[in-house]
Amino acid sequence: MKIGLLVKQGSKEAKDLALKVKRFLKHNSCTVFSVAEKLPEQKLDLILVLGGDGTLLYSAGLVGEKGIPILGVNLGGLGFLTEVKEEELLFLLAQAIRSELKFEERMLLKTEAGRKKYLALNDTVIGKAIYSRMIDIELKVDGYELTQFRGDGIIISTPTGSTAYCLSAGGPIVNPRISSIIITPLCPHSLTLRPLVIPAHSQISLRIKTRGAQVYLTVDGRPAKSLTEKDIIKITSAKQPLKLVSSPTMSYYEILRTKLGWGWK
Repeated sequence: MKIGLLVKQGSKEAKDLALKVKRFLKHNSCTVFSVAEKLPEQKLDLILVLGGDGTLLYSAGLVGEKGIPILGVNLGGLGFLTEVKEEELLFLLAQAIRSELKFEERMLLKTEAGRKKYLALNDTVIGKAIYSRMIDIELKVDGYELTQFRGDGIIISTPTGSTAYCLSAGGPIVNPRISSIIITPLCPHSLTLRPLVIPAHSQISLRIKTRGAQVYLTVDGRPAKSLTEKDIIKITSAKQPLKLVSSPTMSYYEILRTKLGWGWK
């Protein structure tokens, strides 16, 4: 079995766990490849991520639509994506070796900006520079001009990303099993403009209407490119989903309750 290993940089906990994992996998005749920068030429059966959600998002960018399952171990903060606990890891790796590992499919967003294309597990964001003035954005859905609004920007997210930037901006929490795209305006200069959930097969078109503004496109928190009023950003769901290994002991609702502190007195 060929397994890619991605370890959170600067984390002693992740480094120590990686050594333990490598010994276990070597004992079970598995080949381990580092995927810190790129995937190897050999086809991988699994990618193991030791870190937090940021490390897993980086691995999702490497995998894209290749269909390689990702197993993320939570050694970071909230851990909505890296939901597997350290004590569950060896059990899950043993399942993987026996070809018994179960995973969930998570929708990806495909963003086209000119000739460049990007894939996002969480979100694509158009936002102004920190000290820049508000920007005017034109939003079209399936060719229909839904609105033109003024604000700090806009977040287009997957259900997986609904607990990320979307949540902090006042967007809804959407179960990842629901195929949909979430549109969340950032600080809109309008009391009536609210987050909107649309079907996953929708086609979104965005355009900056403010000349000379400092506007940037970011994909899963990574800077992609600066934008001008000439750029048209097209966003759709990707053809292939990402495969994520889920915790065998926690449901999605238990993760919400635990991570967000619901139910505590």
